[in-house]
Amino acid sequence: MVQIPTRQLRFSDGDSAERDMLLAVKNTVDVSLESEELTGKVKDIASYYHLGIGRSTILRCLDLPAESRVLELGAGCGAITRYLGETFGSVDAVDASPIRVEIARERCRDLDNVSVLCRDLRNERFDSSYDVVVIIGVLEYAPVFIYPGEAPRDACSKFLQLARSALNENGKLVLAIENRIGLDYWAGAPENHTGKPYDGVHDYPNAGSPVTFTRTELQELLADAGFPHKAFYYCFPDYHYASTILSSTGAESEYCLHNWVGFSLDSPRNTKRQTFNKPLAAKTLGESGLLREFANSFLIVAGRHPVPDANWVARKFSMKRQRRFRIVTTLFAQPEPFVRKTPLHALSGASRDTESDRVRLRTEDAGWKPGNLLSFEIEQAALREDFPDYLSSLIDRYRGELESHYGTGERDAEGYPLLNTRSLDAVFANIIQDENGNLHFIDEEWQTESEIPIDFMLYRCIRFCLFSHGVSDAQAGKMIRTLFPSYSRSRHKKNRALADAFQREIFLDTIDPRVFKGNLLGRVVRNDVVRPCLEKVWRRTPRRLRTMIRRRLL
Repeated sequence: MVQIPTRQLRFSDGDSAERDMLLAVKNTVDVSLESEELTGKVKDIASYYHLGIGRSTILRCLDLPAESRVLELGAGCGAITRYLGETFGSVDAVDASPIRVEIARERCRDLDNVSVLCRDLRNERFDSSYDVVVIIGVLEYAPVFIYPGEAPRDACSKFLQLARSALNENGKLVLAIENRIGLDYWAGAPENHTGKPYDGVHDYPNAGSPVTFTRTELQELLADAGFPHKAFYYCFPDYHYASTILSSTGAESEYCLHNWVGFSLDSPRNTKRQTFNKPLAAKTLGESGLLREFANSFLIVAGRHPVPDANWVARKFSMKRQRRFRIVTTLFAQPEPFVRKTPLHALSGASRDTESDRVRLRTEDAGWKPGNLLSFEIEQAALREDFPDYLSSLIDRYRGELESHYGTGERDAEGYPLLNTRSLDAVFANIIQDENGNLHFIDEEWQTESEIPIDFMLYRCIRFCLFSHGVSDAQAGKMIRTLFPSYSRSRHKKNRALADAFQREIFLDTIDPRVFKGNLLGRVVRNDVVRPCLEKVWRRTPRRLRTMIRRRLL
């Protein structure tokens, strides 16, 4: 749900926003799970939540039988319902909001196995026939909208008992909910339901608000509701659009799981400062075995009988890419740690690789390397006064490592060393530094059609790994020029254009809806005449200016 002040709290994104979403879905031809047509109609945070690509990752990580009969309690606008309908044998979805039910029905209009019902769950009764009951982002509202006369914990327990009553003997509950002591909340992020910082950390001092729970509280709550067995999963940045999910398998410190979780970079050099640096805090927690405890959201599979743990340690979903490049990257512990990349969509022919004009995505298995991502050292260095000197030394070392690992021994027409075609993603975020300080390049999933000049890789790495720390495009040029004095403005402009071209080739070209959360901009961007023009202007806006706008408006 979108954050709404307590005085305006209601299980809705607002009548106007929901009418707009209904109209958008009705006027969309492709309403499938990853419809880019539908995503193109996102106008604000609310519509992004319901229409964006990637809501289904929390369920995609699970191994549930495809023939299952599924009940979804709290269908909302049908984003999860759509996934369930495309994946499982039959789906009954229930919601109390008539307009949301209508949106969900439109979203699933071409799925004969989906039934969306408008019901008041306070009076609902189910026969015990379902294989799976799904509750995504709804349990926390039980004390407000379902059983408002009950104490918060009792209301949530009663709702879970209702879910249990719908399951057959071997059925499973799938539950997703925020962690009230998640890392983002400690960093001062507003509580996702009340809009107030530290509300969950302070155990919800205001009566009548939604409630979330810690892992221990959820374990006890589920046991009391008749679910003695459960398997926990941990969602980053949260369950809404989870990019990384950790299972309960494996020790956090042994597998360096902090390398897998993603946070926005809250460098002290950013305009918008946080109370602490979340990536470094995640590293500290991971090394102490506490990262899962402070995950921003939980995903739980629970049942009357034992629920097996996952056979994998971590999964990362790449959903912001063009459809043909969307993959899931999985860390397995057995027989020895290794990483597997799996396309989310079937590819033509026998090859597991897919390609476009400029790049080919390679999805072969790879070994796992212990150690910390180099980006953590950069985060720590950004807290020191000698950060500029550190960057100079880092870039010089990086240049040497690139030549040593990827150098072909050849040069381009202007005399710049050439790197082989597998070097495109050799950026700081894909370099492991072991305990001896040695660097190891990982995640070599991209292959280009031709060899890459080293100055382009220097620019690409600085742009995508250091701009968030206050390094500007002009400074990037100066840093490269210290290594290659002949590096000209025209060469820099060429590298910038090439970096943009690769981004367009790989990633979806969408505007981050958070930029438009202000009321005036929200009204402007919702205008169907203005929006296409605004998107064209945004795509042509220099990256540095885009970053400045985001910092001002987010």
